[in-house]
Amino acid sequence: MRLFVEFLGPSTNAIYGGIHWSKRKRAKDDACRATLAAVRAAGIQPVTGRVDLVFRPRLGKGVRRRDTSNNSMSAKLLEDALVRAGVLADDTDEHVRRVIHEPAEIDRTATTGTWIEIIELEEAA
Repeated sequence: MRLFVEFLGPSTNAIYGGIHWSKRKRAKDDACRATLAAVRAAGIQPVTGRVDLVFRPRLGKGVRRRDTSNNSMSAKLLEDALVRAGVLADDTDEHVRRVIHEPAEIDRTATTGTWIEIIELEEAA
């Protein structure tokens, strides 16, 4: 299943550089709010098995490009938000096998945010 969330968090470089805790909290709250809205709008149901998560930012008008790895903070906040929204039971390795960061899609006419692909795994018992 694929979901677009109107959220792009701070660069990992900004976090590493010492962004104030209140800005980190605001980013987390924004990620949760946007993810819950997107999950509800798309009618996404809880996933019971293990998954791979693929994150691909979409950069709209005026948003600077980043190195692919600099979107890792956005992915972490969105992964946590999927748990909070009830889509994932948890984000431990029992539930999430792999997190994949894709390079950004550039579309200056579109809304900035992040595509999340949730790939349910068919693992042998």
